[in-house]
Amino acid sequence: MDGAANDLRMLRYVAEITRRLAKMLSRTRYQMLVYLLEMTAVEAGSLAADQDRGTGARKLPRN
Repeated sequence: MDGAANDLRMLRYVAEITRRLAKMLSRTRYQMLVYLLEMTAVEAGSLAADQDRGTGARKLPRN
């Protein structure tokens, strides 16, 4: 269970950092990178929410 908690924290961290980076870059000409970062943040947040709810609809691959 500890590993799952770490996965959720990491996903939320990735989402937060990519949102901050996208916001910072949105003031520049790198709009495609901003779009990619925003979609990464959305996906990471969605994966974390799915795992948090325990739906098991989407699971991260185990290494």
